[in-house]
Amino acid sequence: MRFPVTEKLIQRQINHWNRLRDLLHEQPAVASECGPVITISRLAGAGGRTLAVGLAERLGMTLQDHSIVERIARTRKLNPELVELLDEQDIRQSDLWVRGVLENRLFLKEQYYNALVETIEEMAAPGNVVFLGRGAGHVLGHRATLRVRLVGSSGPRQERMQERFKVSRAEARVLVDETDRRREAYIRKLFGVNPHDASHYDLVINTDRLSAVDVVDVVLMATLAAARRETKQLAAAAS
Repeated sequence: MRFPVTEKLIQRQINHWNRLRDLLHEQPAVASECGPVITISRLAGAGGRTLAVGLAERLGMTLQDHSIVERIARTRKLNPELVELLDEQDIRQSDLWVRGVLENRLFLKEQYYNALVETIEEMAAPGNVVFLGRGAGHVLGHRATLRVRLVGSSGPRQERMQERFKVSRAEARVLVDETDRRREAYIRKLFGVNPHDASHYDLVINTDRLSAVDVVDVVLMATLAAARRETKQLAAAAS
């Protein structure tokens, strides 16, 4: 499946969107500093990282994934290993309390949530960024240009994990199941929502029968549509 999508067409639409936004705020247009914000949620092995890297390369966007955790640790002056305990993990308050006591620095779930929200919002502010995981779509909601969810059946996802990590099929199955469990628990406990609920996303893609390039093209089409939508809303507000 191939679509007649070009990055230039998307960028032209985004530039128009930015000019209208600047006009409403009576500020000089600096289109190069603005751009879309795309969030990617995914099941294990559904191709989320491949999509994020592809979008970042083709649209010149900044990819934010583990860098979110690194910034939280840096700005809060915390041991990165302590913050890692909360990175898309099944959050156990007791574990955090014990580690915090041992390191003489408590960092509880509520503090992590506040730091996560603040960090993602700061990273999203300049635009032109793609977030992979970490609940970014739930943090930003409709402020994101496009919220994408990648899904797929167990077989193809296990095959991708088997190839990526060079493990046996049995090991890949365990890896898929455990990763899905951790991520679901993370979203449910931190944001109180069901990550499988399609209403939290603008676009849900089953990647079973689509190549990595096809998936990127589909998301580029959706990004263009979202930019056009935003442009129409801004034009209406400016009239």
